[in-house]
Order: sequence, then C-alpha cells, then structure tokens
Amino acid sequence: MSTKKHLRSQAKEITAKVYRRMKYDAENGVEKLSDARWRTAQAVGVSESTITRILKEEKQASTSNDTSQKIFRSPSKPKRKRTKSNLDDFDMGILRRTIATFNTEFNVLPTLRKLKQVLTERIGFNGCIETLRIILKESGYEWSKIDDNRKALVEKHDIQMLRFQYLRQLKKYRDEGRYIVYTDESYVHTTHLQNMCWKPVKGVSAVQKKLSKGTRVIIVHAGGCEGFVPNASLVYKANYTSGDYHDNMNLDNYKKWLTTQLLPNLPVKAVIVVDNASYHNALLEKAPNSNSNKQVMQTWLAEKNIQFDESMKKIELYDLILKNKDRFKRFVIDELIQSKGFEILRLPPYHSELNPIENIWDIKKLRG
Repeated sequence: MSTKKHLRSQAKEITAKVYRRMKYDAENGVEKLSDARWRTAQAVGVSESTITRILKEEKQASTSNDTSQKIFRSPSKPKRKRTKSNLDDFDMGILRRTIATFNTEFNVLPTLRKLKQVLTERIGFNGCIETLRIILKESGYEWSKIDDNRKALVEKHDIQMLRFQYLRQLKKYRDEGRYIVYTDESYVHTTHLQNMCWKPVKGVSAVQKKLSKGTRVIIVHAGGCEGFVPNASLVYKANYTSGDYHDNMNLDNYKKWLTTQLLPNLPVKAVIVVDNASYHNALLEKAPNSNSNKQVMQTWLAEKNIQFDESMKKIELYDLILKNKDRFKRFVIDELIQSKGFEILRLPPYHSELNPIENIWDIKKLRG
C-alpha cells in the first residue's frame, strides 16, 4: 500500500513558503531564534495573531474528550442557495396546459429540457432544469414508464381525483340551479408598467430607463355569471414582508371580508369557490401531532369515539390518529360560510384555469 500523502493546493503553497524561509535562514542566519510564533508567521506568510488563533484551536481540541473530531476544521463554505422561479397561479395554469397538450402540439413526449424551452418562450421561465423538476414534483407530477420503456410526465392520482371530485360537485351545484361565486386575491402596482414594450428598430430606444413599478396594491373580489358581487371589492396597500402577495392576507382579514362584504351581498344558497391559500385551509381544531403527550392523544381519540386500549403505546395511539384525523378535519371558513346558509367548494391545487376570475385579473392587467 502506498504511503504517499496527497496534499491540497493550499498545503503545497504553505510547504513551499516554509522551504523558502528555511533556505533564507540558512543563507542569512536565523532571526529571533527564541520567538517561535514570529518565525512561524514569517515562514507560512500569515500574521502572528493568526498563529495565536490556530494554536488556541489546537489546545481546545486536545483537551476535548471527543477523539473522533478533527483538530482543525475548515471554515464552512456558504451553501449555494437554490434558484427559485416564482410562478404565480396564472403561470401554473399555462404550465399545466402546456404539459397536457405537449404531445399533440409537438408530436413528442415532454422532457425537462424541451419543457423548459417552451416555458421560457411562453411565460419567461428563468429557472434551471433542476428548479423545473422541483416545481413539477411539488405541483403533483411524476414520471411514469410507458409501453416502450420511455417515461411520460403524468399527474399523480390524488391530483386527478381532486379535479374529478371538484368538477363533479360543480356540475351537481349547477344542475341544482345554485349561483356559483368565484373568489380570488391578486395584486397590481400603482404605476402598472408592462414588462416589455415595442421600440423602434433603428435609432434611440423609446424606453430610456427602468421605471419604478410603484406601490403594490392587493385586490380581493368575487363574481359569477352576473358579474362582480356588488360591494365585495377590497383594495389595500401590500406589506413587503414577502414576495408572495398571499402573505399580505391572513385568516382574520379574510374572515372580516367574508362577514362584512361578501356574504351579505350573495343570493340565497350561493356556492363560494376558493383556492388553496393557507388562510382558506386554517383548521378549526388541530389533531394531536407526534410530539403531543399521551394524555392529549387519548383525550382526542375519546372525544371522537375512536376505540383504543389504555395499554397502547404512544406510537400506536398516534397511528390511530393518522388513520382517522381526515374524517374530522373542519376548516374555519367552512364553518363561517355554512353557518350563513352557503356552501364552499375548493379548487384542486394549481388549477387556476378552473377559476374564471383569474382570467379577469389577466385581462384587467393587460388593458391597464
């Protein structure tokens, strides 16, 4: 077995510096022979304070009982942040439609590279292939093998089922003659600039400098086949705590909007369609989690009339909770809306194309 030790470039550089210093001392005599710290600093080309810190680090490591730790640790490099590409609901709708029609439109199955190229042209997607892969996974897509061992991009079964259930329930409400009201939140900047514009082919560009977009304003509204619901418009200035405009609305504000502006202006037995924003899905009662104590788990199971044995371990109780908690899931806004005699219907995730008000936002923004 070879005993040759492979040095990194930094170690090689220090070795060369020490050699040059030793050669210099041999030719010119040793300076400050008794000052080991100064001579070491001169040899390796660093300051004496650096030598002091290194020796202190060595001393601390030598007194540690953990023999598995290295004496010296390299400073950790900052991790490269994952590039994120923010796609709003409208862009996600284009993404879904592009995938659905890719084979018929281009006569080939979509690959990440081909899909990225099309999305760059259609929505200005600026993420890398790995970012696109993550977006697809988080949006309910997966790769499935087909007959000739190729892989096709398909929706997961649970997403397909959610869409099927939504469309079936929507048809039922329409057959009953119920008035369907679509709700959504969007934003617009006060100066409302377009990202692109026409400019002359020759000569000076019509756009001399990048202008400020102005203040971001949040818009909340609802409407149906007869137009926007009267007096239901809510407009307010956004807080810039996050890049996502959904973060500027919370459960309390949404409940206030429902109670004071939307519900009083709806026809009897209307059906309210909402998306999957976090404040739409706030739970009325949260089930115990894995960190809850045993007594809390037992109390929850008893209140729900779920049989369990007193001798059961905590892990067994939590398994029962996981198997049953979805049956008892109740949302805050569902209780509020239903208490006023209305029904609520949730869109499947990332299906903005099923919400007509999304198209209204887009038209209004384009027309300014």
